[in-house]
Amino acid sequence: MKKIMILALMLISSAQVNATLISSHSFTGNFDNDESRFYIQFDVTDTATINFLSHSYAGGVNAAGSTIADGGFDPQLFVFDASSNLLESDDDGSSVVSASSGNDWDSFISILLSAGSYTAVLTQYDSDFLSGDLVTGEWSMSGQSNFNNRSSFFSFDISGENLANVGGVGVDTTPVPEPSTLAIFTLALLGFSVRRLKR
Repeated sequence: MKKIMILALMLISSAQVNATLISSHSFTGNFDNDESRFYIQFDVTDTATINFLSHSYAGGVNAAGSTIADGGFDPQLFVFDASSNLLESDDDGSSVVSASSGNDWDSFISILLSAGSYTAVLTQYDSDFLSGDLVTGEWSMSGQSNFNNRSSFFSFDISGENLANVGGVGVDTTPVPEPSTLAIFTLALLGFSVRRLKR
């Protein structure tokens, strides 16, 4: 399964460089377990401030205009460059307060990025990247069970100028597939199947 995830990330990152610029993109889905992660690969075509916001904990309205219910898990966000160097992370940067708990535990990052390829990772608090490859490397355990008695649902927005080739893939997640992501997964699975048949 990890080979398929790595192949899917490679396909996303090798997407056409001259892709249409977008101003925002939303991802939603469910984590399958407390140690799940969701990876968002994206390109910045020229220096720009890029914003990342989770709606998992307090809910709200995401960039796609969908209303997200209050009650999701406590998320944490990371942004890495193409060499897997951590550029910024956040646990509770959003000021949106959960009506059910009174806490503002959603994540928010606003960062100036130069042209290049990047990866953002959404996890549950307190899972941190330790070493190795972002997908198959070492991450600390969250220390949570049953999402701390909250929902496993996640919602995540990326927005800003000069964004292109935005795509997401999960490790132990059940995302709500968008057409382009579904096509990439299908191609990755077909390629993997053809390779096995040739053996």
